[in-house]
Amino acid sequence: MLSVLLSLIRKFRFNRRLKNNASKLDVGENVVFLPSFNVIANAHREQCIHIGNDSVIGCNFVFESIFGDISVGNRTYIGGGTNLISINSIYIGDDVTIAWGVYVYDHNSHSLNWMDRVIDIRNVRADFNNGRCFLDSKDWSTVKSAPIKICDKAWIGFNAIILKGVTIGEGAIVGAGAVVTHDVPPWTIVAGNPAVVKGYIEH
Repeated sequence: MLSVLLSLIRKFRFNRRLKNNASKLDVGENVVFLPSFNVIANAHREQCIHIGNDSVIGCNFVFESIFGDISVGNRTYIGGGTNLISINSIYIGDDVTIAWGVYVYDHNSHSLNWMDRVIDIRNVRADFNNGRCFLDSKDWSTVKSAPIKICDKAWIGFNAIILKGVTIGEGAIVGAGAVVTHDVPPWTIVAGNPAVVKGYIEH
């Protein structure tokens, strides 16, 4: 009875934090939300979150634009202080372990053109001064983005950074502090900046 009550409390807290933030929400059974869990979302409500069964979630879901899609599979653990930042798509499979302090970032945040960045700053100031979300007026069409996929059974070490367009293969291990800019083959160990293959895993 106590476990059922705690589960209902956790789901209520999750839904309350998302109220008026995300329009599409799907949470599986027996999901545990750690105290560090949070959702940071643009005021517009086009974002999607899916969490599978039996997962433990302590990360921040961050949606900086009106769009974004984050999907977490079954029996997956995501530690506190980790940030999943999406304007495109982040897919995390089953039985994945993601440590604390990880950044999974499916876009560049800013244009490569300095004039676009100047306009961004001007718009941030205007939005803030007018009491709006500070990214309301940002022009996301100038920002490159691409989906990220972390396949089943992968392990991401603490403080790793995974950038746009990357696929982490099944069972792969990303070392602590690695910066991943290219796809990681299945059942390999990568580390460094930029991350390169350091070893292979028997499976």
